[in-house]
Amino acid sequence: MMDKPIVRIIVGQVRLCGMLVRLIYLYVLYIILLIQKFLLKAAGAALVESVKIGYCIKSLSKEYRVIFAACIALLIYLLALNLLIRM
Repeated sequence: MMDKPIVRIIVGQVRLCGMLVRLIYLYVLYIILLIQKFLLKAAGAALVESVKIGYCIKSLSKEYRVIFAACIALLIYLLALNLLIRM
């Protein structure tokens, strides 16, 4: 059956389409891996910065730590209020 030229052409076209689909799939996987790589780098940098901030907070006096905690709590409440208003 493969001796017929039309069958060879159809089989070749199907194989070519299959390879193109695989190529597109590999490009999508490559982009996903790049995004994951950059997210991991950003998460690592954020972790390092959070450790630095933690040590800075530990070095503050008790009064300054209370003020810092109050500022953070106020920011969180304002963010929650903002989200509630947008809904």
